Amino acid sequence: MARSSTLLLALSLAAPACATVATPREAVLVGRRATVANTTGVAMTAAGTEWFQAAPVRSRVVVGADGETYVGLWIDAPPVEPSGHRLPLDVALVVDTSGSMSGAKIESARMAAASFIDNLAQGDIVSLYSFSSEVRELSPPVLVDDATRAALLDRVRHLYASGGTHLWGGLRAGQLATAAAPASHPVRRVVVISDGRANIGPSTAAEFGDLAAASTENGTQITAIGVGLDYDENTLGALAVRSAGRLYHLEQPEQMAAILQDELQMLSRTVATNAVIEFVPAEGVVVEGTDQLRLDRAGDRVRIPVGSLYSAQHREVLLRARVSGAAEGNRSLGRAQLVYQSPGHVEAPVRSREVALEVEYVSDEARSAASAHERVQAMVTRFEAAQSQMRAAQMINEGQAERAEAELQRAEERLRAAASVQFSDARVQGQLLRQAAGVSAGRSAARRALSAPSPAAVRGASLQNRSSAMDAYGY
Repeated sequence: MARSSTLLLALSLAAPACATVATPREAVLVGRRATVANTTGVAMTAAGTEWFQAAPVRSRVVVGADGETYVGLWIDAPPVEPSGHRLPLDVALVVDTSGSMSGAKIESARMAAASFIDNLAQGDIVSLYSFSSEVRELSPPVLVDDATRAALLDRVRHLYASGGTHLWGGLRAGQLATAAAPASHPVRRVVVISDGRANIGPSTAAEFGDLAAASTENGTQITAIGVGLDYDENTLGALAVRSAGRLYHLEQPEQMAAILQDELQMLSRTVATNAVIEFVPAEGVVVEGTDQLRLDRAGDRVRIPVGSLYSAQHREVLLRARVSGAAEGNRSLGRAQLVYQSPGHVEAPVRSREVALEVEYVSDEARSAASAHERVQAMVTRFEAAQSQMRAAQMINEGQAERAEAELQRAEERLRAAASVQFSDARVQGQLLRQAAGVSAGRSAARRALSAPSPAAVRGASLQNRSSAMDAYGY
């Protein structure tokens, strides 16, 4: 599920910082841990498959309504068979140790961080930070081996909670650590665990979003884990969206260990890094993003960063295209392409085949309706349902749980109706049904908040619906 950050101890671990180490190409591990692979081998395993497709929601569009239509773009990364080898990781763990993390939360954070470190491969790079009123460096970036792993685990055991929430400083420390990652470690992640709201340094979602976007310049994404009911979902959401990362909502702190293990497993199956969808609109076509989508403009094209791609991952992006002065006849919307780094070949980006997008403008609604593209139509339905989930989350926060429940009921009905159609690709139907189940759970939470209102029930219902919406958006 799609679901957010650092202690100044002057001690050095057995291995030097990553900028000065010679990273082994392969390290044999003991027990269940994977082996860090030669990156060229991984790249060869995944190469040669066409991953990227795009299509308008309808190939025939009714003239009028400002010529607006949806364009769906999607990536189906190829499955790669587990071989016991994987790409080297560079991960910065950034843990909130403010006073509100005391008790079960800090205990769960210790357990989760220790489990994560214990399952890293020898040859990975890891750094560790905590933040409260100040940022502390528990470990600079170090190459994982038996000695450094033991030292890191010892520092994790001494995490304690007190003080304020300097989230900005903690995140910035993690970013600087992964910015120093050598080319041998193409998979880069900052994992931020927090239960609160930034109250020291910059604190707005916009400021954090800009900081997160800067991470992508060196291929770093942010995994934001919000624990409990008091964290700032807008800020943590901005971290995930602007870095093409992930957002997790954990109502129970003991869920942290499982989430970090899921993240590690996902990162270990990376088949591409620094992936970007490029869309070049045709003349007279304006392309706009939808909610919860980072869209950058560069010259004559728009770029949508999607970060790293994992074995068998399905990633979807929905855009709006508006054609000025649309008249009956054929019209180009533009062309789209996926660009990414193939692990082991960072000097030459891989470009997918270019997809040309065209529509025919017609005056007959029936002809237009009959031209619907099933996958893109399902993307539109899921997007609109996610919008309903976000609106419902806001309604619940404002004490309007009854209105939220009605909004969610309509969204669930639309999703289930769409899923009742026979699809040529069973995955499309599965996505609709999974989202419908998430909406249903959100409706139940809204009803509980309505029947037995309490601050915890209301806040929990709001966060649950927002989390489900972010999952549908791909974060």
